Amino acid sequence: MGKYRLFYGITTCVRQAHSSAVAPLSSVAVRRRVVAPHYRKIYARRKPVNYLAEEFMNAGDKDGSGPRLYDYQKMGEIVRSLPTIKEKIDFVNPYERPWTVPEKTWHRLWHPALMSPRKAWLIPSIPHYFDSLDFYKYLTKMRVVDGLDQWYDGLVPPTASFEQRLSESLLSYFDSNIVDNEPMKLSSFLRNIVENAVQSLAHNVESLRVARISFAPRCESFWVRSGFMSMYELDEPDAEGKPQLERFRLPKFIGDDRRKLGELSFVLRDTFAASFRSTEQLKPLFHFSDTASLNHPIFGPDKTMDSILYSPLVYNLHPDAEPLWQCPGYEADSGETHKYGRVAIKDMSELNDLCLHWKVSGKEEELVRKECLAAAASVSLFSWLNAQAHCLGFTQYNDLESPLVSQLILSDGRDFFFAIAQLNTIAINIDVKGFTNNRTNVCFVEGPLRLYDRYDPSLFKFYCSTDKGEQEGLNPSVLSRILKMFIKD
Repeated sequence: MGKYRLFYGITTCVRQAHSSAVAPLSSVAVRRRVVAPHYRKIYARRKPVNYLAEEFMNAGDKDGSGPRLYDYQKMGEIVRSLPTIKEKIDFVNPYERPWTVPEKTWHRLWHPALMSPRKAWLIPSIPHYFDSLDFYKYLTKMRVVDGLDQWYDGLVPPTASFEQRLSESLLSYFDSNIVDNEPMKLSSFLRNIVENAVQSLAHNVESLRVARISFAPRCESFWVRSGFMSMYELDEPDAEGKPQLERFRLPKFIGDDRRKLGELSFVLRDTFAASFRSTEQLKPLFHFSDTASLNHPIFGPDKTMDSILYSPLVYNLHPDAEPLWQCPGYEADSGETHKYGRVAIKDMSELNDLCLHWKVSGKEEELVRKECLAAAASVSLFSWLNAQAHCLGFTQYNDLESPLVSQLILSDGRDFFFAIAQLNTIAINIDVKGFTNNRTNVCFVEGPLRLYDRYDPSLFKFYCSTDKGEQEGLNPSVLSRILKMFIKD
């Protein structure tokens, strides 16, 4: 009887093992023949191989825009329902932490694969590529316009006191004994510019006396930019000559969503020497009712996206695995009262070394410098204003309700570059049918202008070149522009 039970048990186990080995194979074979219908997917449906595989569905399900739009709108509803600013920022943050050691240790072959965490592309404070202006325009959806005079009409600040203070700061800068750390030495001089400007005007301008100056503030911002589906294009076009998208076989591009949407995350950890903030924001350059300015395209009709949208590695951007924050000079949950940035000043001396590395000179160097400074100003102002917008409760899922304006000064101690930007939209993280956002941001720039052309160390005097020839003193255009930025309302 015992032998019979043993034989029966062994036979049963063999039958069960055989059936369990055959069952998955048969089910896999069945699944290969029966294809699930294509609906509620964010990818466009592939062309059917025959008439029997043809499906008749609405346009949103056919091209994938329907589920993507629903996802975007649902995210917006959740963001609006969150009670605090910090919760809103944390919810829209694309940062994904790396896998921990226990998660890697106890991972098994039958578990889902550990997909690499999402990283953001780190934008350098000064562009590390000589032809990056158009790429930076696209990243920020910001057009760049030459000329600032129209935004400072009627402002005539006195410059005598400021010139005297600035000349003394320059002499101190030249005689400084900090020879081992030139960036620190220059940052100290740039902070003196802000202090000298405020001290020269504070007795007449009430807003300057109640404003707040931050030295070396922490200023960083993250955002997601759509339109990078070309990263999943194959090298060879299809039979009709159109580019082929291959989401399934190609790996997820760095910085993209897990669903391979072509929406890359970017971060800028800026280095301001000083920032000037107040409790009241600057008046907008134009209101949302001015649709001609609000919806003005960032590129002309002769510019194509194929000549701009390359991998960020081409423009010397690199992946960054650090946590992402929205910090416009203060923490979002710090209870800061001076939330609106008015003027910031930033060191641009790194560009001098980059021009030597690129071996540019003459007219080419002037063009490269101007474009790099315009790119640095536009992305810095966008990042600063984007962080301010998030600290005010706006995100890329609930767009701005009114424009934000800030100003920026770039300098290496001798050359000065000025910019003022207006942020009109940050909803640039989605690009599908059914979502229309024609708003564009704008940045007006001027420069570079030279503070002085010659210095006589024996007489301790500065000389600048003007239309009337060389004259003693600092450049009045630079002095006036700096003061105008501080008194602009």
